[in-house]
Amino acid sequence: MKKFVSEYNIIQSIITNQISRGNSLSPKGLVTHIFDDNSQAIQVLDIGFGDGNLGQLIKDNPLIKHWSVDGIDGFEPNCNNTDLFNKRIYRNVWHGLAQNIPSEQFKKYDLICLLDVIEHLDIETAKWLLRTLLSSMRDDAFLFISTPLWFFPQDTIQDDDLEEHLIAVPATSMMALIPKMYSINEPLIGGFVLGKISLDYIDFFQPIANKNFNYQMGLNIANLINCQYKPGEYIKIW
Repeated sequence: MKKFVSEYNIIQSIITNQISRGNSLSPKGLVTHIFDDNSQAIQVLDIGFGDGNLGQLIKDNPLIKHWSVDGIDGFEPNCNNTDLFNKRIYRNVWHGLAQNIPSEQFKKYDLICLLDVIEHLDIETAKWLLRTLLSSMRDDAFLFISTPLWFFPQDTIQDDDLEEHLIAVPATSMMALIPKMYSINEPLIGGFVLGKISLDYIDFFQPIANKNFNYQMGLNIANLINCQYKPGEYIKIW
């Protein structure tokens, strides 16, 4: 992985004419409800940071702006975003794919965020990545993952932007992982906070590649298992 930002300082030559992409529709506000004590010095890894909206949300909130946020993204223009890096939001930034992160690195973080990323992977890579994240993170850490709960149609916009959606994740798969809490945004984008306990249920994570899995089907499944679809609300399970 190539490092672009180290301790808030840009350490690579930046290509300024590139256009960054990646604005997650996930319920990012859930991040403020994960820990019992937000005054801790929380270390966050934002995988697929895109335009940096999660980092900006954290730094704009006076209760958690002291958290340290590192980012990695597979789309190189996102790692050349001078405007974002000059705001000193991200402490360290790497260019690379989530599946290329050394597993031992995950133990450094209290919170790993994978927001609207996993649907860009194929089925086997998605299953491998989720298992790896849960296996590698500390026992007291959390994984905040978001994804459409249906096959949200999305294709590439510019070369190598990694925007295409390859899979969908039914609500049954996410709820079967026994999340600590969750929230669902429009249009049926679920955010789920997983703890180490989710590793015991990892075999129930079964994404699909069926592009006919539409919004109504995803909503029907969510309703059937009483997965509450109340945008702006956070539902705690344990």
